[in-house]
Amino acid sequence: MDPDTLDRLAAALTVLARLQLRPADETTRAQVVSLAGQWPLSDAEPETAEARLARVAGWDLLIGSQGARETDEEVRRDQDRVYGITARAVVPPFESVHRNEEGLVFDAATLEVRGYYARAGLRAPELNREPDDHLGLELDFLARCCTAALDALDRGDEGVADAYLAVAQEFVQLHLLAWAPAILERARAAADTRWLRGLEDLTLSAVLTLAAALDAGEAPRDDQGSYTVVRAMSKDSGRTDGEVRP
Repeated sequence: MDPDTLDRLAAALTVLARLQLRPADETTRAQVVSLAGQWPLSDAEPETAEARLARVAGWDLLIGSQGARETDEEVRRDQDRVYGITARAVVPPFESVHRNEEGLVFDAATLEVRGYYARAGLRAPELNREPDDHLGLELDFLARCCTAALDALDRGDEGVADAYLAVAQEFVQLHLLAWAPAILERARAAADTRWLRGLEDLTLSAVLTLAAALDAGEAPRDDQGSYTVVRAMSKDSGRTDGEVRP
């Protein structure tokens, strides 16, 4: 992957990770909308047609949210209701809930995700207190992999850059694509505000673009064409060998 694409992906994923983790206040939402004309992934080379449609729809909704004067309380309440920040979630933002039959957090998927973080020398900020497999944390992890690969390329260390990208590719293929597109689609349908619907569209676009850039395959779909969750875990997922050493 070329340095420009890495830089674009890292910037976009960092923003989206933050927005997925915590509801945005008015100031933050205004700052995000100001990026509409200079979004890092706009017409990026690996962007697929499907990703472009989601991106355009996402920005239309985010800009529309500002035009409709959606309030902090409306946005906070909507994201709280959908993601279950303080109550029962409509669409939980944790991989383990969707991928394991029991629907539990801190289960197999959480531990496998933690293993990938460790391979890149990272850990979740609230280890053992909040699940490692929140969508926002997974996006932040991938942003950090892109940044680390870019830094390695700047040092002329292509081997380290390739190692970070290999971890990212495997993670996207075995984890992110196996659940994120499906729950983003569901969360968009469940959202009441333009802001949250737009955020889900823009995040979906970034996930699809990242997968294309890493050649990680396509998100699974059901017979009706909707994204679906892959419940079965790969025997090779979550390995902690092959730690990246800059």
